[in-house]
Amino acid sequence: MLARIADWLETHWVTPAYAGWLLAAVAICFFAAATNTMAGWLYAISGIIFALLVLAAVLPARSLRHLQVRRKPLSPVSVGDQLTIEVEVENQTLKPKTLLQVQDMLQSELGRPVQTPVELIAPRSVYRWVYYHPTQKRGVYRWHEVQVRTATPLGLFWCRRSWHAAALAIVYPTVLPLTRCSLVDEIGREDTAQFYSDRRSNSATEDITRSLRPYRVGDPTRLIHWRTSARYGELQVRELEVFTGSQDIIICLDSGTKWDVDDFEQAVIAAASMYCYAMRRQLNPQPLQQQLQQPLR
Repeated sequence: MLARIADWLETHWVTPAYAGWLLAAVAICFFAAATNTMAGWLYAISGIIFALLVLAAVLPARSLRHLQVRRKPLSPVSVGDQLTIEVEVENQTLKPKTLLQVQDMLQSELGRPVQTPVELIAPRSVYRWVYYHPTQKRGVYRWHEVQVRTATPLGLFWCRRSWHAAALAIVYPTVLPLTRCSLVDEIGREDTAQFYSDRRSNSATEDITRSLRPYRVGDPTRLIHWRTSARYGELQVRELEVFTGSQDIIICLDSGTKWDVDDFEQAVIAAASMYCYAMRRQLNPQPLQQQLQQPLR
């Protein structure tokens, strides 16, 4: 309960540090002693301490004003690689900003928040913070908050404010560097009608004219359209309609069934590796994303 109250005070106003609590207790003791003894110098000391506490409570919040926080876009990585995260803190005032603590509030699945101390941000300048964060699980991660915390200049009170800086991190599954894949290499070796559709299309589309064009040297004479050539006074050649077959590899996972978490991750790695291998072989793989009413067999 006390921690929640302290956190609320720090984000909305200020919260005393240990030194602040200690100095406040000393001021109260001096004031109590002055009340009992009616000594003016004790009143003066307690008054100076209270004034110092008020000053220390006001200055941290003022030092966080006129700051601008923004973030650079994140490049996608694969599992095991490190995310390169770059945050910029701009001082828009004519006075330097000193003794700051910048904290990036990562999504909980990525890990705990990351923080760094900033000693000085010169007037009208930008502080760039670049750090690298490891990834252990694939997914799309989003977080939106960067916090700046300070107790400057006396260190008696902490003040923390938040800035909106949206981040989108895409972590792809691990891709194995396959040199051979039998499942992909053996696709299409059987004599299917689709595999030979380009050969059959020549006979199926014989004498079906798509358009006419002027004759070029080397064109077969059987394609000359004599009636149109006589009308225009120059040779016109028919262009026949051609249909070609194709082989597309469709890679899909049945996510509708019950999977063990580790088994599903291994299946994703296998599918991603096959996809990249087929891309290198120029086999035009296609990922399938569709909700099926019947389970795959």
